[in-house]
Amino acid sequence: MKLLLLFLLLFSTPCLGQNNDVPYHGGNSENLRFGLGQMDKFVESVSQDKLLHAGGCYVISATTASIVYNITENRKKAFIYGLSSAIIVGGVKEIYDIKCGDSNWGDMGANVVGGTLGAFTITIRF
Repeated sequence: MKLLLLFLLLFSTPCLGQNNDVPYHGGNSENLRFGLGQMDKFVESVSQDKLLHAGGCYVISATTASIVYNITENRKKAFIYGLSSAIIVGGVKEIYDIKCGDSNWGDMGANVVGGTLGAFTITIRF
């Protein structure tokens, strides 16, 4: 999970090397420690519940997309089915949470992010 969050952090933030306020330690272990420290700050700002929603939908979406791709060999269909399955399962969970838990739109957003990443990692071409 930390590797996934590190990947998201690296590609969702501006280039740190161009900002004079951010210390650059060169290509050594200090650079890695700085990156992991930034990732820890990001993880602390996002609640554990949102990470669980995103991780669960990532697994559902990636599994569904993989199965659909192995059957059909169609990447577009695999992406759509993978993302749809994660959104449907996440939506059902949120509907259940309306009566028996704490439902909010942030959880559904985490479901969509996790589902999108799961389907995308299976259908990406190398």
